[in-house]
Amino acid sequence: MKKLLAIAIAAGLAAPMAVMADTTLYGKMKVSVGSDKNAAGVKKTTVKAHSSRLGVKGSTAMDNGMSVTYKLEMATKGIIDENDTLGARDSWVGLKGGFGEVRVGRHATPFALSSDMFDILNLGHQNISDGAAGFRVNNAIAYLKGFGPVGFAAAYVPDETAGVNHDATSLLTTYKSNGFTGAVGYQKIKNVEKALNLGLGYKLPAGHQVNYVYNEIKDTATSVKTKNQALNGRYKFGKAYVQAEIGKTKGLSGTNKVLELGYGLGKGTTVWT
Repeated sequence: MKKLLAIAIAAGLAAPMAVMADTTLYGKMKVSVGSDKNAAGVKKTTVKAHSSRLGVKGSTAMDNGMSVTYKLEMATKGIIDENDTLGARDSWVGLKGGFGEVRVGRHATPFALSSDMFDILNLGHQNISDGAAGFRVNNAIAYLKGFGPVGFAAAYVPDETAGVNHDATSLLTTYKSNGFTGAVGYQKIKNVEKALNLGLGYKLPAGHQVNYVYNEIKDTATSVKTKNQALNGRYKFGKAYVQAEIGKTKGLSGTNKVLELGYGLGKGTTVWT
């Protein structure tokens, strides 16, 4: 399918609004009007919401020095689909202290985050797979900890289906320093698959950046490996920018390509095509 995006406007809430001392209401709208053309040459006009969301997050301090953290985030699609107005994104409660942070609930997998942090077009990498678990999972038990420029995240996702053992373990290690970002993600779903992500990125103070992601998924039953890679970059000049991504899956002919031009209209608001 070929896709041509027309002008669209992406607008975040200009400033988070404080509902109470430790709670923040936040949101983001990214909507496009475009034209899709299928293999038969049939065109149709489309309206899409790209990761638009509305959420509440915050923390509450306790007497022992630790704090309770929480996040409730919903995908907002009502602007384009009256039958699908809300969808669950990250929704969890956690405990944070000197030991790090533990979160329980619906959460993005550390493996998926290892490639998502390099997705500058915010449309989802064209070839990179989040694995059989998908980007977010229910019933996650996650742990996060930072060590200076090094970050670590792990999640265990028990399979509660009777008679099925597809428990998942997802890991992420990151390194950030002087504009450079490196990430390694690993995920194992018992009796289903093993997956690996390697990501590298570099960002200049002016906002120019380049990123590369390598993705490998191995099917446990067949031992067949799927290898994907994506390369993207952004160049800024004043309030305008141009960014592009090219993706490739080993063994398949052709490549996926995306080009985006944008202009900042003000804080949190951009028009793009």
